[in-house]
Amino acid sequence: MLSFAVFNHDKATGPPPAADTAQPAEPGDAWHVRDAFMFGPDGIPVPAQVRAEAGRIICEKASAEAAGLSIPFAAPADQSGDRGLVLATCLLPERDEPYLLSLELARQRIMTLLNKLEDWQLFDLPADDPAFRALEAARLAFTRALVSHRLNRSPDGGFSAEADREARAALELATHACDLITSSHIRRAFPDRVSGAGYLIATGKEPSNPPVAQGPAVKSQNDSGLVLAGKPAVAAAVNPNQFSAATQQVLAQSSDFLALPMAWRELEPDEGRYSFAPTDRWIEWAVRRAKMIVSAGPVISFDKSDVPDWLYIWEHDYETLREVIYEHVKNVITRYRRTVPRWTVLSGLNRNENIQLTFEQMMDLTRMVMLLSRKLHPQGKMQIEVSHPFGSEPPHRPRSLPGTLYAEMVQQAGIGVDAWTVRLELERPKPDRIGRDLMQLAAVLDRYALLDRPIAVHAVPPPAEPDAPPLGADDLDWLGRAFEIIVSRPSVVSLVWAEREMPPGGKRSVPGSLIEGAGGAKPIITAVSQLRKRIREGKPLAAPQQAGA
Repeated sequence: MLSFAVFNHDKATGPPPAADTAQPAEPGDAWHVRDAFMFGPDGIPVPAQVRAEAGRIICEKASAEAAGLSIPFAAPADQSGDRGLVLATCLLPERDEPYLLSLELARQRIMTLLNKLEDWQLFDLPADDPAFRALEAARLAFTRALVSHRLNRSPDGGFSAEADREARAALELATHACDLITSSHIRRAFPDRVSGAGYLIATGKEPSNPPVAQGPAVKSQNDSGLVLAGKPAVAAAVNPNQFSAATQQVLAQSSDFLALPMAWRELEPDEGRYSFAPTDRWIEWAVRRAKMIVSAGPVISFDKSDVPDWLYIWEHDYETLREVIYEHVKNVITRYRRTVPRWTVLSGLNRNENIQLTFEQMMDLTRMVMLLSRKLHPQGKMQIEVSHPFGSEPPHRPRSLPGTLYAEMVQQAGIGVDAWTVRLELERPKPDRIGRDLMQLAAVLDRYALLDRPIAVHAVPPPAEPDAPPLGADDLDWLGRAFEIIVSRPSVVSLVWAEREMPPGGKRSVPGSLIEGAGGAKPIITAVSQLRKRIREGKPLAAPQQAGA
């Protein structure tokens, strides 16, 4: 068992309370134990019960091995205002006395900073660089927290509120340093990736002026994944049912290729009766008029928004379900194999949601669909999409797998995959919508790069809610920086942004429109267009991005 001491500070009321006045960490407090989970080596979740008691968070797990705690935390105000982040501790051994949670979260953030400085080769930044100054301030605050803990322990050996206050200050400073270091990395990595200089360096060649980068993918010099030649492609996914001149114009301005969803529900609304007309006209437009490459799929997805109602008849009959999936994959790929060179054949199987499969069935279905797809379209590029790549949900679904673990098992089983698609929900962290910052986003993509396959990123906003306000300037700025960090990764071959919206009176999320009521592009699609323009021109960022802005 692991336990953590926690304190609920109210900055508006002055100094922190004494240790004996600490309150339970309920979901409504700063510590959201409802969404917390334990993880082991490689970030793999482990079964555990996490609960809050007075001044403690108790983590009961079956195994005695070292584990870490991932927990949402509504951080205090920084330069960008209040925001909520999912934070994690390092792997910790079991012991009788509790750990101070804020101290362990700060320790892990500082460790991540140091690791990323090495991975991103940023140790040559000037000593007076704001990122280095912020990191040093975080380290000093962390040291003060350690000293305070030793000097101000309560008579029973427990932690003091003063130590927690110092640890929280270190956590705030480390989070600010993460923003600054990530911004420094973007300013360096983005021009190298889009100009081709990074590929030439990886191949041992001197960058020309302008750089010329052509050739096969190569391993990076620090063994952190593939380095791809050429520029990353950018696209906005289109709703097949929204075929208009205005949408075509916006799509041509914002996309390097046609990203075409193929929801099973839309293609085969009734068993055995297909409706290919919406998909046909978009593919015909892309191939004959726009001269765009088509990337289609996912062909098979068990998401509630993709599964036709009639398929649930077979959800507990795997053999029949397998045959039905076989026929659907055969019908779709056979129809479009002459016009679609790249396919996302499977999506979200690792999440094991909606239609439940055993691990053996999951791997069998993956193998069957991939082998069939390659048999039908030998020249096609086949990719598999993993959802929920951060792995924070599997403990609530015992049969689900973290994305990286599923990908590693697929490759170890000899199932050939040309690329992995990583589905990311992108939203600026806020107190009411706790999420991930840019450092965490970059780190998870770096981890998928270790699979030594190209990475295609499928970015979506969180599920739409009724009466949700439109994206503000801060949201668009944060998403723009997220796009930059994504396309800066040497292994990323493409980025697709897919709008989502709720249909009137419905509960199902469907692909959203790219245009507003007046016919112009939505602001986020304009941001995609601007990113595409900068990539095509191979230019660095127009101005340094300020962390926390």
